Amino acid sequence: MRNLFKYLPLEWRRRDAYCTPRGPSFSSSPETTLVLGGSRLNLRAPRHRPLRRSVKQTRILPGHDVLIDPRLSRYGQGVMANSHWGINCVLRRLWAFYGPWMSGCKGELILSVSVIGRFDEHRFENLSFFNPRAFEVVLMRYLNERYGHHNWENELAHIPRFHGPVDWQRHSHLPVPSASFKISRGADPEKLIRPEHVFVFPITEEHFVEVCFERRYHSFDSEHRPTFDISPIEKLQEDIFNSITLELGPETQAKVDKVKAEVGNMQLCKEFAPLKWPTNIYPPETSAAPEGQNALQAGG
Repeated sequence: MRNLFKYLPLEWRRRDAYCTPRGPSFSSSPETTLVLGGSRLNLRAPRHRPLRRSVKQTRILPGHDVLIDPRLSRYGQGVMANSHWGINCVLRRLWAFYGPWMSGCKGELILSVSVIGRFDEHRFENLSFFNPRAFEVVLMRYLNERYGHHNWENELAHIPRFHGPVDWQRHSHLPVPSASFKISRGADPEKLIRPEHVFVFPITEEHFVEVCFERRYHSFDSEHRPTFDISPIEKLQEDIFNSITLELGPETQAKVDKVKAEVGNMQLCKEFAPLKWPTNIYPPETSAAPEGQNALQAGG
């Protein structure tokens, strides 16, 4: 009972003294099921509890399959290097973590789950995303066109706005190839600034799922380092990630089994080096892009 009053979601007096904030409890989190291309993606996450009530969550109707009639939306202006990729965000929630005695919100955790693919006119012909080697190249293409074209100052600057992927880890707990990594802001590989924690895996032969965790810190020092214990935020992120399961539909399972019979090992590569960004400063004929970047020619 005491903690109910100690960690009220209020800010009476702003204080940046070190503390351990408190956020939503994972133990009572409901399970959410997303139907995607006949498969069922399951995860547990607390109910939406953002810092600002005006921030609404994103969710699809229970049982609605967004890939039965895939209608991908275009990214915002300037987000991608081209208009070849589409996205459908199927879940987005925020959780605020508060300091004791009405000292205010110390940080937030943001979860988004999106389905990503190419528009029909730019689709990759004769290629299955379930093939781990093919998915690696698709992922390289996507990351280059999502993050690689952003420069820090202007489009001619040689300083990239993003750095990654870093901390690459392949996983084997899903029935399809999967991996997690971070994308950091800034060009310094030794200093990760507001990194996005990303988990990806194919869901159809032409679409993949991107689970993204972002952390916002509202109490930090001059070096932008948090001035509070971030372990409660890390723990909630870890619990949500560990709750993710995937049940393949019969048709999808048959396609995965066919690829597995052809390639054997369904795991992604053990290492995935950071890509050479920015990509938009190299002339096509002398491109310094990493080997394999141009391996997919279909779709331009």
